Amino acid sequence: MQIAIQEAKAARSAGDYPYGAVLVRGGEVIGRGRNQENTNNDPISHAEMEALRAAGLQATYADTVMYASAFPCIMCAGPIVMLGVPEVIVGASWDGYESSRAFLESHGVKIKILELEECKQLLMNPNAPLSDPS
Repeated sequence: MQIAIQEAKAARSAGDYPYGAVLVRGGEVIGRGRNQENTNNDPISHAEMEALRAAGLQATYADTVMYASAFPCIMCAGPIVMLGVPEVIVGASWDGYESSRAFLESHGVKIKILELEECKQLLMNPNAPLSDPS
């Protein structure tokens, strides 16, 4: 989760919304991404999409876990389901995430929401200056 948080902070530093994600297999990061909507002038350049894109084509996603600093939106939930990612671990939830949660769960995706204070702060203050640039 710390890598997803680092990606979220990097997104914020670059002028994007502070969302980060990593795709992990067996404890090894195979893809990482951050929100780059503004940077890439691309409305679908969300953290989860970028993490999946960075991982590239895999023979299977059945043994992976997606870590996301904030709950994936409904758009990002689609590829998670389509590719068969079985579990999503979320740093913090946000208002309006219920439809994507219902979609993921209805397709058998296991969800764990940590409600980490650091992730909540990123969601509540997306443009706040970073106190720790690491």
